[in-house]
Parts: sequence; structure tokens; C-alpha cells
Amino acid sequence: MDGLSRRVRSVFKDREKLFPTHIPDILPHRERQIHMLEDLFEDFLLKPGKTYQRIVQIQGPIGSGKTCTAYRFGLRYQKLCLERGVNLRYVHINCKLEAKSRFVLYQTILEKAAPEIATRGHSPEEMLRLLVSFLRNTDRYLLLSLDDIDYLIRRLKGEEREGGIIYDLTRLNEIYLGEYQNIVGVLFIARDPSYKDLLDPSERSTLGNIVINLPRYDADQLRDILSQRVEEAFKPGAVDDEIINYIADLAARKRQEPGDCRFALDILLAAGLNADSDWSDHVTLEHVRRALSETFWGLSTDDLMTLSNQDIAVLKGVIYALQAENTPYVSMKTAYDYYKVVCEEQEIQPMSYTSLKEIVRDLSYRGIVDYVEERGIGIAGASLEDLSIFLRSLERGRRLAL
Repeated sequence: MDGLSRRVRSVFKDREKLFPTHIPDILPHRERQIHMLEDLFEDFLLKPGKTYQRIVQIQGPIGSGKTCTAYRFGLRYQKLCLERGVNLRYVHINCKLEAKSRFVLYQTILEKAAPEIATRGHSPEEMLRLLVSFLRNTDRYLLLSLDDIDYLIRRLKGEEREGGIIYDLTRLNEIYLGEYQNIVGVLFIARDPSYKDLLDPSERSTLGNIVINLPRYDADQLRDILSQRVEEAFKPGAVDDEIINYIADLAARKRQEPGDCRFALDILLAAGLNADSDWSDHVTLEHVRRALSETFWGLSTDDLMTLSNQDIAVLKGVIYALQAENTPYVSMKTAYDYYKVVCEEQEIQPMSYTSLKEIVRDLSYRGIVDYVEERGIGIAGASLEDLSIFLRSLERGRRLAL
């Protein structure tokens, strides 16, 4: 059967509407938080260029809509400003994907906010000063959002090489002391507020106390969200209310991180892919059950879905090593030996030992592996069998999504 025939038989109308990168125009049960953000930044709309920088923290558990809330607000706010003739740009940065060091973070900010002047060879401090001066001289404004800031702070503090990001970005108004600034505000988005314990007192002070907390979704709220996404992503009649209710209830009583909307959407997507594999014109309970059997219930699916092919190869190497050694922890060298076996199986070029160590540290900061230099590498929060099943499902899903 050719590709066109397969698409005609698909239960999907637009499966992209189920991916993490899709931000709906309307966010059920998060409009109140968006209105709170609009109230906080209303002054700038009333008197552009005559307000001081706002620092806002957005906090909530996994799958509570933090990214969607910030992003939808940012785009609405940018549109309002442009309609009033104010040249404001909203820049959203995912620290896990785009900023693994202070230098890379500031370079990314500069490239997104002012690509005309983004050049190499500047120190982090010079890049910030260059950005602020450029905005000031061109009468432009910036609203900045840093997603997963808790991950980045833990990574930098853990390496003990860099720091001061919070201090830098909350005190940009001091570059031109006593004058209004062109960086309207910074949103710091975090899953776990305990990262603030790692900050210096001066950083905690400048971070302030304006916090918007996003609670976990309950089953009824998840039903509303899934119903909206089904309408966007699936053909009429492909998913009935029984399926929506079942997935919403499962996500609401999930053993770890109950109320995880991302988990519910992942199950819905996987169930739809299973329906397509069976050449079915609708999603059944059996398709959902099969999706559940292949889905990892422990860690955040957001974290696992963002893994690169090399990340997955390293993780599989660690699993192989732990299974073969039958110990809670394995050495970095042992993990590297088994990683090379995985690379041979998958016909990919192995990285250097140093690069593997860097990935292991990063997986540790994400909470996917447990790495302690004195003991070695273990797996956090899941059985080896569960994680192996999930990685196979993840690889299968990526092939189907191509």
C-alpha cells in the first residue's frame, strides 16, 4: 500500500496537534494564569518605554501547562504590542535543548532577540551589554522566557564552573542605572522550586516573590483538554468519549506525577498510531491498553521525548551494563563498553569517552539516571525492563512519525 493510501486510512486529521511543540490558541483551565500575567505587564502597554523590568516565576509540576501558558501569553502580548506600534519581541528559550551553559544561553538570547548583531567572540557579560544597548538604540523591546531554568541552574551549580544567570538577568536595569529599560520582563519557568536553594542570597533577592503557581490538572480538566485536542488532531468519530474519559482518569491517578497532561496526550498519540498500524478507522480501548504497556510511567515523558539518538544509545548502554553486571551501579568505563555495543547494533558512530561522560552527567541532572562519582551510574525511578520497553516504543514512535 503506498503512502497516500496509508494517509487516507489514518485516524488522524493532524497528529502534529498532539506533539509538545503545538501550543493551542485556547488553553483550557489556564486562562486565569494568562490573565494574571497580562495584569502584571499591563503597565507597559499603557506607557511603553516608561516601566521597569518585571521578574516573574512560573512554577508547577510535570504536565501542568507551564510552557503552554508562558508561550501563549508571550505571543498574545507581542501581538498586542505590535498592534499599538510598539516593536516588542517575545523570546522563549528551552534551557534543556538550547542552553547548557551560561555562554550558550546568552548567545541564544542574542541570536533570537537581535540576530542582526549576533556575533561570536564576546564574553557572556559583553553579549548582555550588547543586547541591551542594541534594544535601546533601535527602540525595540524584549520579553524573555526561560523554560526549565531549574535544570540549567542545577547543571551549572553542579559543575561549579559557572553561575550567576539569575543575578545577571534580573539586574539588567543596572546597565543604565536609574533609567527605564527595553527588556520588559523575564519569566523564569521551573518544575521544582527547590532549585532556589542553590542560589546565592543576592540571586534569591533579585529573583523576587512574584510567583504564578500552576496546580495539577484533575480528571475533569484533563477530559476538557483531551476533547479539544481530539477535535484538532483526529478525524470525526475516530475517538469516542469512552476513550477520552479512560485516558483522563488514567493520567489523573498516575502513580507518579498525577495530573500530567503531557502523559495523557502521549497515550492518545500512541493509541492513534496503534490504530493506524491495525488499519482501524477508530481508536479502541485495546489500542489504549497497548499504548500503556509501552509507555514509561516513572519519569517525565517530556524529558524522555527530548532525548537525542546518542542520549538513547548511552541510556541503553547503561541498561545493558546494569543487566549484565547485576549490580545497582556500574562504572563509567563499563557503561562506555556497553554503549559501544549499542552503537554497533544500531550502526551509529560512537562518541568519545569524554562525550559519554558529559551525556551521563546531563541525564543525571534531568533525573533519568543516578550518577554519583564514587559509586557509578544507576537508573533512577524505573525498572530496567520498564525503561527498556519505553525506549523501544520511543524509537518505534519516531519511525512511525517520519
